[in-house]
Amino acid sequence: MKEGNFNFLWLLKICTNNIKLLSMIFILTLLSTSVIVVFFVDSKFESSVIIYPTTTSSVSQALLVEHNPYRKDVLEFGEEEQAEELLQILNSDAIRDSIINKFNLYNHYGINLKDNFHKTTINTIYDGLIKIKKTQFNSIKITVLDTSPQLAADIANSYLDFMDSVINSIRQERATQSLDILDARKRILYNQRNNVQDSLSIYRSYGVLSSTAQIERLTEQYALSLSQNNILGSKKLKLELNNLAQYAGMHDVLLRKSHKIEEELMSIQFEFDRVSIDINYTLENKFVINKAYPADKKSYPVRWLVVLSALLSVLTFTIFILSILDSIRNVNNEQLQ
Repeated sequence: MKEGNFNFLWLLKICTNNIKLLSMIFILTLLSTSVIVVFFVDSKFESSVIIYPTTTSSVSQALLVEHNPYRKDVLEFGEEEQAEELLQILNSDAIRDSIINKFNLYNHYGINLKDNFHKTTINTIYDGLIKIKKTQFNSIKITVLDTSPQLAADIANSYLDFMDSVINSIRQERATQSLDILDARKRILYNQRNNVQDSLSIYRSYGVLSSTAQIERLTEQYALSLSQNNILGSKKLKLELNNLAQYAGMHDVLLRKSHKIEEELMSIQFEFDRVSIDINYTLENKFVINKAYPADKKSYPVRWLVVLSALLSVLTFTIFILSILDSIRNVNNEQLQ
């Protein structure tokens, strides 16, 4: 064969010259592949669930906080950001380990826990049989393949429960930390308030109750006494004014501090109550569109596709080998001539 003559007719000639060999290989491949697919490849059944994320699962933020700029509609489907967050949770080790333990997948897949790489093995099998992806409609589809149609459906549906459990656990842990911080701050403010109130009690014992109102009233009475030439009354009022002048400033400082402490305590108590509600009451983190059910028809393998792929691969490889042998034979013939 000369260079550049590698074309369809040449291949057709090779196939024609070796038609018996190719036919034999075709039949052997067809029979062997069919036997392998039927008797050695486990049939797998597919089950799937489809969910949409929610905008929020916080009861307080969604229902109780008025005039909240970040308030979300609890009945509204989540957007891409919420879907991505949910994907991270669904692919977490916590959910994976929970499902593996719940359904004893080590035993189901015949993995010995004493093997050094049993964790890697189960994770590899798990990743091959369970797929979690976001759809073009911003929903999330969880697909499970297994030899047992019931187990495939049960694993897919378990994601719904474990997902809420993991999310609520994470949020509860953070909420508990928040409550501890708020409670510690409350204790500090209570001590500060008690100290301020004790100091105010001292100034009240000096007759300082409401400095602004007292000064206005005493000034008015002092002016009236002077106008009436009431010397004794004027001196007495003057002493009271001097007393107020001595203690009113510090009294007002403590009073303003007391008001700020009360305002902060009210704010902290509000946050404390809000977080407590989120700990005790939770909303689901998803809208379930489709739940999984046991499949009545296998999804894998597609036998005709496996057989066809094997036939095409074997025949292509055989023709490739035959073409090389034919080329070598042609070159040898040219050299002999």
